[in-house]
Amino acid sequence: MSHQRELPLIRRRIDALLRKTEANGCTVSEAATAFEKAEELVAKYGIDPGQFRWPPRPSTIFGSAASGPEASKPPRTAGSSRGKGIGRTAEALILEHPDWHYSAIAAEVNRLVDGARASEKSVRWYASRMRRRGEAVLLRRRATSRSA
Repeated sequence: MSHQRELPLIRRRIDALLRKTEANGCTVSEAATAFEKAEELVAKYGIDPGQFRWPPRPSTIFGSAASGPEASKPPRTAGSSRGKGIGRTAEALILEHPDWHYSAIAAEVNRLVDGARASEKSVRWYASRMRRRGEAVLLRRRATSRSA
């Protein structure tokens, strides 16, 4: 499909994404994700952002309340890092500290990575993913808090 034939579909998709707002029943996270995807499509296809009615930017702990694509960060490029390094940090700690419980690793990830909200469950997921890739990751017991 050529770019010209795609543009009406892309415009409709951007319109639909911009209608995903808190006022229309979406969560802040859903609205923020839709807003960012709309910005990404506008940038990717070189569409004039003035053609769309932009809602206020959803206020998240990482975002601002500015509106429109010019107030956003530049769109991600293919192959760029999408996150903050939480997964890489967790995986490195899993390998470096086989004696640590997942909860201790999660606490260390949260200390090292700004804005991270790692949990014991998320670290356990990273360990499982590493095992599926064939890495030698030791199983750990859950940390228990026993009163004496």
